[in-house]
Amino acid sequence: MQQAGTREKVDWINGAFLMVKKTAIEKTGLLDEEFFLYAEEAEWCSRLKNFGELIVYGDLKIIHLQGEIINAETNTAGKGYFDLYSKKGLQLIVSNNLRIRKQYGAGWFIFNLSVYIFEISVFFICNLLDNLIHLRNPFKNWSLVLKYSKNVFILISLSSKIIFSKKFFYKMI
Repeated sequence: MQQAGTREKVDWINGAFLMVKKTAIEKTGLLDEEFFLYAEEAEWCSRLKNFGELIVYGDLKIIHLQGEIINAETNTAGKGYFDLYSKKGLQLIVSNNLRIRKQYGAGWFIFNLSVYIFEISVFFICNLLDNLIHLRNPFKNWSLVLKYSKNVFILISLSSKIIFSKKFFYKMI
């Protein structure tokens, strides 16, 4: 029987729109309870894809009020996933790196962690140069560099738990 409307294969589906057969859940397990927020659907969908396709049916349109609750809880205002300086940003960094470890293995986690560490110096140098070129205080955004560095160092402190898959609830907020 042909499905009416559109049908599109995808890599992951937002958790609010997931419908999963009981047999698939029995094979893959439930959402991973180690995740507090962010990346849990992507990790679960990667496991579900091992047992079948992920498909979105219909010509659907959604409005996602991105970040309303978390922004209220963390006193942040930004939409999207760009703020890596606050507690919300820390949760993003930790959850996405936990997903990388679970989905791709310890090697990719370590590689990604090294990129975050390298980015600290790049962020500092680029920020310094940008402020000098625009004749501003060279350390104008120094607080952002420090906040980002703090979040990366927290990720480093969690890295042994992540690498060795020790059970832990990664709630950073």
